[in-house]
Amino acid sequence: MAARNTLMALIFLQFIPVLLYPPRTLLSGIGVVIVALLFFAFLGYNLWRRRQWALTLSIFVQGLNIIVRLMMFFPAAKTPQGNWNIELTLFTAAAVILSGWILLRLDRPDIRSMMTA
Repeated sequence: MAARNTLMALIFLQFIPVLLYPPRTLLSGIGVVIVALLFFAFLGYNLWRRRQWALTLSIFVQGLNIIVRLMMFFPAAKTPQGNWNIELTLFTAAAVILSGWILLRLDRPDIRSMMTA
């Protein structure tokens, strides 16, 4: 039962680490945010329907989020004046940690067996 509750939480909350950016960044691209939310609604619905490809795609999206965040972190961590961009650093660290946790949870055998049952 605990694995099922975890799966439901992951289905409905997996968009958070992907869209975890500073608020002004999200507001400047609101159209992209809406498209991303629609994509995650579609993905969550198919996870709820126990589609194997949706599980694979969710794992791929979370792993890709970690890679992209790390690639973007080092060039953007400091401003041109040499100061640390604290806001971006905190949001990036939180997104990488959340994506890693979701990735590890989705790739567990109990979740996979629940998806194929």
